[in-house]
Amino acid sequence: MSNQEKQQKKHDKERRRLERQRSRKRSKQLASMKKYAIVVGVALLLIYGLTQMFSGPQIGPIGSTHEHVDFLIYIDGQPMDLNQSQYAMKSQYAHIHFGEGDLIHLHAINIPLSWFMDELDLPITENSIDIHGNVYSNDGEKTFKIFLNGEELNDIDYPISDEDKILIYYGSESDVEAALDLVPDRAIEINNMPNRGD
Repeated sequence: MSNQEKQQKKHDKERRRLERQRSRKRSKQLASMKKYAIVVGVALLLIYGLTQMFSGPQIGPIGSTHEHVDFLIYIDGQPMDLNQSQYAMKSQYAHIHFGEGDLIHLHAINIPLSWFMDELDLPITENSIDIHGNVYSNDGEKTFKIFLNGEELNDIDYPISDEDKILIYYGSESDVEAALDLVPDRAIEINNMPNRGD
């Protein structure tokens, strides 16, 4: 073997050694980046979880209460029929029973009105209600309002309480009093029953 061939072989051997060294270094960097990504991911999930735990109303566990709320949705001069199976038993935390669309059964504490309405697939904002894609909102001619025990309520995240009387209203101002008179008065009666309505 000539001198030149020996040098070439030595040079190739050194080049392969350097490539292996760089490859090991890259592998270590990738492993380090993976560990860092996992740590960051876990930290973000932890932060998200803690934020969710300590922000906003915290719905209690199922069975933390057994309360009843009188309830009416009144749209354009007519009470909405909630006595249908599509609205019944949507959640174990709070629900209406089939055929009893005028009474909310609470089985957990701190349930916001907006959360309950989302569970019924009837989401509300401060200015509107969405009934299966039809949005009813303040439009100058008609008004959207929420009433709690006869008084206007501006907090859609109000935690529903035992024997509240809730009216969700859309229509002309002149019809408000008639709608308020239609809000049922069953919660007290149900609460006085031996099995509290269940």
